[in-house]
Amino acid sequence: MIWQRFIASQMSPAIFDSVGADIAAAGKNNTNYGFKANGQTLKFDGYLKVYPVKFEQVDLPEMEIAEILEFIKLEPSQHFTKPPARYNEASLIKALEEQGIGRPSTYAPTISTIQTRNYIEKDEKKSLKPTEMGLMVNDILVEHFPQIVDIGFTAKMEGEFDEIADGQMDWVKILRDFYTPFKENLDAKYKAVESKKTEVVTTDKLCPKCGANLVIKMGRFGKFYACPKFPECKHTENMEPAKPAFEVEIPCPKCKTGHVVEKRTKKRKIFYGCSTYPDCDFALWDKPTGAKCEKCNSLIVETKRKQIKCSNKECEENVKLKTKNKE
Repeated sequence: MIWQRFIASQMSPAIFDSVGADIAAAGKNNTNYGFKANGQTLKFDGYLKVYPVKFEQVDLPEMEIAEILEFIKLEPSQHFTKPPARYNEASLIKALEEQGIGRPSTYAPTISTIQTRNYIEKDEKKSLKPTEMGLMVNDILVEHFPQIVDIGFTAKMEGEFDEIADGQMDWVKILRDFYTPFKENLDAKYKAVESKKTEVVTTDKLCPKCGANLVIKMGRFGKFYACPKFPECKHTENMEPAKPAFEVEIPCPKCKTGHVVEKRTKKRKIFYGCSTYPDCDFALWDKPTGAKCEKCNSLIVETKRKQIKCSNKECEENVKLKTKNKE
């Protein structure tokens, strides 16, 4: 693929012949209707010879101006306006490039940071969607610091950094012009802006330390259970489902008392661990299937690539699997 891409970049562009036809039709009661037909045909392959790209060819019949066409049939089709698709990591980076925001070295850390801070999360289609925390932070910033979160401001700063690097601007002046009014505004907002609190929801779940009904609060990494008697009682729990994330309950192979459940790291990465944590620290990155290896009795897991293997890396079955893949 790299070879094809490189060779294609040195070749001539492909040439397409595009044709459009405007068709006028007379209706009842002196009503006129307009139809349009578009066609496209490939005239010269160019780089497509070595780097194929999907495209559709539509051939239109030869027509002349003012030619009378024969009506055969009308095929109506209905289209609904769809909202723009959510960004994924690739399309977000493309948008940053188009707006002149950031550099290639900052794209990956930026995407990682907004996920780590729970501002966004990935859905089942790997698209990025804002969390409740992200929406709250965005609303506060837009309301009180509109000039800072504006796309134009960020792009302008990037341009000034380039001019500083080229020796065309004084970096001390640039920083002073920005920081002096920004600090004044920030100090004023610290006093004027009240903390935005989320609605506290009381649950039927009891605190194991004091017996009070736990409430749901919003934290840096999302929602969690907390004791309402804080700071006297500092008990907290995450909101991971208490039941196993599998059709069949899988006993923990390490402690024999707990069971394996789906969990998430602080960076929202999925893993599988024992329900009795921290008493038992058993954990796997790959999803257990419920079956056990005939050789070593370890759990059989399914990888992200849908590969079935033994969870024990030293197991003979995994050695055989590696050998088979090499062949």
